[in-house]
Amino acid sequence: MNNKTNKQDFCAIDFETACYQKASACAAGIVRVRNGSIVETYYTLIKPPEGMEIIDSFTDIHGITMADVERSPDFGMVWPAFRDFIGDDFLVAHNASFDRSVLEYCLDFYGISFPVPRFECTVQCSRRKWPDLENHKLDTVSNFLGIDLTHHEALSDALACAKIYLEAHI
Repeated sequence: MNNKTNKQDFCAIDFETACYQKASACAAGIVRVRNGSIVETYYTLIKPPEGMEIIDSFTDIHGITMADVERSPDFGMVWPAFRDFIGDDFLVAHNASFDRSVLEYCLDFYGISFPVPRFECTVQCSRRKWPDLENHKLDTVSNFLGIDLTHHEALSDALACAKIYLEAHI
């Protein structure tokens, strides 16, 4: 479809995880971009699978606790909304290999057969566009571009990714 090649139409995505296991998504933010403009956002807390509880060192990073997700749907329950939101878009993420692997592991854990969309990485985009930055971490690139960021909050990170991707392709 056309969205797969149009750099102005895509979804940016960010996952937060509960622990070192990739299938332990505990939050996700997705941002839909059409014609170079952010048109819709989606955010949800996700209850990780049993045995993949949120560990303290991860809470220290993203601020999410097991109490926060106790009544949240698991990934299998949120997947239909994810799939509908993403549609045929390619996905953009900062350090895309991480978010791609979380998506792949969650799909596999819940026995969901779905072809993982193509991912583009804003770390790589920012390295090409702004090679002289001291590093290409999400907070560094966001600060350089004047993007408001609450780092490690999934929707804020996804919004920053969308804006970085658009800036990198101007």
